[in-house]
Amino acid sequence: MDRVYRDETVDRAIAKGLEELNVSEADVKIDVEEEGRKGLLGFGKKDAAVRLTIINPELKLYDSIEALAARNMEKTEIDVSGISPENEVQEQASAHHNTMEETEPVPPDTEVQEDALVQEEMPDETGRNEMSIEEAAEETRRYIDRVIRDMNIERSSEVSIRQNEVQIELSSPMAAKLIGKRGATLNALQEVAQQYFNSIYRSYGSILLDVENYREKRRETLESLAVNMAKKAQRTNRPVRLEAMPSSERKIMHHVLSRIEGIETHSEGSEPNRYIVIEKK
Repeated sequence: MDRVYRDETVDRAIAKGLEELNVSEADVKIDVEEEGRKGLLGFGKKDAAVRLTIINPELKLYDSIEALAARNMEKTEIDVSGISPENEVQEQASAHHNTMEETEPVPPDTEVQEDALVQEEMPDETGRNEMSIEEAAEETRRYIDRVIRDMNIERSSEVSIRQNEVQIELSSPMAAKLIGKRGATLNALQEVAQQYFNSIYRSYGSILLDVENYREKRRETLESLAVNMAKKAQRTNRPVRLEAMPSSERKIMHHVLSRIEGIETHSEGSEPNRYIVIEKK
């Protein structure tokens, strides 16, 4: 989905399109089709033209650019406490992460037997030494499956191992709810999974949690965003500060930006609010 916007300058044309579609520069690929010119005494004046192409996987679900632009005219339902369902899911995931530091992970319902996990306890030091990465990966899959079950979200999951990386692939008819805005809920769940994995496996290993190939789609979005923001820094000759991102996403951005001439980048802030700054050399 894409649409061309025109205005006196490139920046104004971009701003016009972003406002009409109610999206951010992270959600679109920006192509400048015409730079525009001021002309002389009103003669030869020509507006700039930019094409905005939707790249955000969540926004691509809309049937047309018109439906996307009109989406905010539809009132969304919220609960009586004023918390949106998406925020509620993210808060539940964060709650599991916070309580793990204080309590041992146990099944939420001891009356429901699920793969003999009724009596699950945190393994002692001896258990941690003996547990293989395959066993730890499967235990982590079961644990995160229960966390998502507590959120009342239908799901299925599979686990695979590539060297020291454990990949847990989720499928759900409520995938958007599991992902959250720009992957916020999915990232929170991944942090929960990593914390649990670290508690039962002594050696090094990392967890990658994915929902229906969202991570790859997000990578494509980040790569386009990097190019957009590099062009903006060069065009405006001003530093461009991006939104805060997890370290894994900043790594993708830095990799793309390192191949673009005429700019330099660095990160500022502290986790989890660390962000990238792009500047023209």
